[in-house]
Amino acid sequence: MKRHQFRAAGAGAAGRLAAAAAVFALALPGLRAQAAGQAPADAPGPEAAARISFDMVVIDRDGRAPDRLGPNDVSVSVAGRPRAVTAIRRVSRGPGAAADAASRLASVPAGGAWTFASEASRAFVVIVDETGIMRGQERQAVTASRLFLDRLGMGDRVAALVLPLTGSQLLSLTTDQPEVRAALSGVTGRILPSLRGRPEPAITAPEPGSGLRDEPEPPPQPLRTDQPGMPNLDTARLGAGGGLGGLAGVLEAMRSMPGRKTVAFFSAGTADLPLARVHDVAAAAVAARTAVYAFGLSGGFDASESGLDARPLEVLAQATGGRFVALGRNPERAIGRTAAELSSCYVVELEAAADDAGPQRRELKVTLEGRGWTVRAPAWLAPTEDPGDTPAAAAVEPPVDERAAAAPKDERRNPAPPPAGDAARASELQLAMGRLFDYVEAYERQYSGLVAEEDYQQSTRSGDRVKIRSDYLLVKLQGPRGWESFRDVYEVNGVAVRDRDDRLRRLFLEPGSLVEGQLQAIKNESARHNIGLVERNINVPLFTLRFLSPENRDRFHFKLAGRREVDGIGVWRIEYEETGRPTIITDLGNRDVPAKGWFLVDQTTGAIVESRLRAEERGTHGEILVTFRQDPELGMWVPEKMSETYRSVIPPSGRDLARTGTVQQGTATYSKFRRFVVRTEETIAIPR
Repeated sequence: MKRHQFRAAGAGAAGRLAAAAAVFALALPGLRAQAAGQAPADAPGPEAAARISFDMVVIDRDGRAPDRLGPNDVSVSVAGRPRAVTAIRRVSRGPGAAADAASRLASVPAGGAWTFASEASRAFVVIVDETGIMRGQERQAVTASRLFLDRLGMGDRVAALVLPLTGSQLLSLTTDQPEVRAALSGVTGRILPSLRGRPEPAITAPEPGSGLRDEPEPPPQPLRTDQPGMPNLDTARLGAGGGLGGLAGVLEAMRSMPGRKTVAFFSAGTADLPLARVHDVAAAAVAARTAVYAFGLSGGFDASESGLDARPLEVLAQATGGRFVALGRNPERAIGRTAAELSSCYVVELEAAADDAGPQRRELKVTLEGRGWTVRAPAWLAPTEDPGDTPAAAAVEPPVDERAAAAPKDERRNPAPPPAGDAARASELQLAMGRLFDYVEAYERQYSGLVAEEDYQQSTRSGDRVKIRSDYLLVKLQGPRGWESFRDVYEVNGVAVRDRDDRLRRLFLEPGSLVEGQLQAIKNESARHNIGLVERNINVPLFTLRFLSPENRDRFHFKLAGRREVDGIGVWRIEYEETGRPTIITDLGNRDVPAKGWFLVDQTTGAIVESRLRAEERGTHGEILVTFRQDPELGMWVPEKMSETYRSVIPPSGRDLARTGTVQQGTATYSKFRRFVVRTEETIAIPR
């Protein structure tokens, strides 16, 4: 009988196993060493005084940011006096940021005063305030904070804290989400039911014109140094408890951290806090170039029930250039809209003034020409270091618009309408592919070191069946092969075929012992348990990631084929077709077997939610569909189910004519993901 084969080409490349996933961690505060003579972050030198800037977010009614803004589009006043805007740049943030910035730079007409940059790795500090949570509300707080983490990119750096601070808590930024999620798992509400009915906190609206009045900022206190070169914050002097007092201590620590930061603060509210104190905390955030996004847990808005008031959180968030988000009954949607808002911002540079480095709080007001725009900017102007965004590098030469270049400056105002038709689709495809590529590169690093249990059932048209249990792994090889996923079978139809624990131990603890020949031997050994006429080694759930590697991307044509929702998540459908030769998949005669299919890609994070691979070899059609799920502990999308189907021409039998039918199929499910990696990180304690 004719046999068919779908196999990945290039099985002879040399390689080795990488023992651990790459982890990018940044300790706070004071990780970056200061050069000789460099002024500390809280005392900007002459250069900072000559170039002062702030960040702002601009969105329309649908939550979309304008494509571009110029200096003439923004009016700024500082302490009631107009201040000239000298430059403005649009910063694409998070997954796909570099591709998005490049696309925007390529689309602007020549002569425009528009600058674009990117911030691929954002810094977030997620804080859950136990003193602002009623007993029994813990699950909602943990769920909401994890939903927020779900909407971040795999390259974003995150820290997690629970207030009140304890001596064992650390403030460190990492891309390792399991560690972050573990820090949030033990939240305990501090508001007991017996405390219900406390009087409403005495916080009233300020008198007209007095809400953001100039007030002297308290002089900075010296930081306590427990380790040489590692400044720590003594949070006791600022109130190491919960609520906004504890948040103030964290913000003070963040002042020595370079770049822009975002704090996601989860609480039902605070109590008995005067407005002036809220402004003090907001000023600490502004001085740290930090926007606070406060997420109000449901149940915290009835002061007669909880004694908590959410209004101080609203004042705080607005004053820092952030936002207050009432989670309500649909926290997924509320958090999703917030995450989309954090994908871009504008940096506004102002003309320098003599008092820019002074201790006074100077009220900042920003207005934007155009209707329907919401502007989020800090309430005060503070001397902070420029975030150091990466300038955009255009992928193509920007078109020249002679009419726009020759027009008077006042006639080139924006926001401009978005590009239409093919240009808009091309721009969206570039953003989608940028987010997808960024995701895959980070995903492979994070997934490496994970082991999953695979339950795999195969059947053929002739009635053969087999049940295979395996360990499923992803390993890093040297050379052009890159990442390689494979199964290591340990049980067939209930009968053990190897010592799984001993093999796993050697794979992860003795990675140098695994060479290409050994890896190929394991793959061949596992493949021999497949049944049916179709021989293949591409039936692993992460195989299609190879199509998205830097060395293979140019071999494929990608097309944006629409948008949809999957379990409440907006996704792109990105279709692909292999055009390069030789192809990645070959048949028994080493002939080319081009691949085609599609990915469903999360529009915010670039995560692959579903993938489909189709291939045809001499009349046999193969299709592999993989669905992914978000693991709440790992904080990443992992394979959930793989379905494979092979159809071929079935010869005529009796009166039946020849027809195409299923000759072989299989279904694999994945569970019990665990990590076999030991990593070290540099961290710093926040002492009480």
